Amino acid sequence: MADLQQEMEAFFAEYTERWNDQDDFSSLIEMWDTDDEPYYRPMERTKDSNHPDGRGVDVFTTWEELKEYWSPNSKNRLIVALWYEFVNIRAKLVAPDIAVVAFDAEWDIKAIMGPAASGTDPGFAVLTRKTAGWKMNTYVEACTHPTTYKSVFADKEDKVRPAFRKLIAEICEANCYNCPRFKCRETST
Repeated sequence: MADLQQEMEAFFAEYTERWNDQDDFSSLIEMWDTDDEPYYRPMERTKDSNHPDGRGVDVFTTWEELKEYWSPNSKNRLIVALWYEFVNIRAKLVAPDIAVVAFDAEWDIKAIMGPAASGTDPGFAVLTRKTAGWKMNTYVEACTHPTTYKSVFADKEDKVRPAFRKLIAEICEANCYNCPRFKCRETST
């Protein structure tokens, strides 16, 4: 079990590093099992009422959807800066080559349309041991319930890590995103 725990901690350390590439998240696909379709539910994903099944869907289930989600163009339309870290990693082997991993996703984000925010959301992932090492095939984040956000979201910007405030200031100084409500100079105070 100790080896599995260490392997999962190493996997998520690399996953964290790739998420924190401010220019391009697309290398994340290299850590996925592309022999099978993905099952990916990020915390912000909402129901799509235009989905052909009539009910809507809040999970990415095709590589095309996931690649678009990770593409630099998607990031640049919505996000000034993003920081992730996976902590409290707990791994369990459920079959000889399949591991289920619970974790907490700590995040900081500065979207173009709002203040910087910070939070922690629980999640889980399923990984398969392949010849090339562990590969993810399922990822689900459980976003804190909206009523929780309603009571605490107003002070989230105050809780953004100082290093993240510095990152936002550096990014905005180099390339102002002209945020309509929250100007770049407001992030550095």
